Amino acid sequence: MTILAETWEYPWIGNNREIKKALKAFFTGKLETDALLQTVPALKNMVKSATVLRQETTAS
Repeated sequence: MTILAETWEYPWIGNNREIKKALKAFFTGKLETDALLQTVPALKNMVKSATVLRQETTAS
């Protein structure tokens, strides 16, 4: 017996799942490409800031 299955999930990246929400909006036609591409760099900046803050906190 052969079972074929696909699971489509959106990544839950970001404190408020920003990338998941942006991808879902993009694929349903509610978000333009430019807005989608702006979500990822903004999220990268958030992660970078959180990493620096954590390093400063643990170093003290």
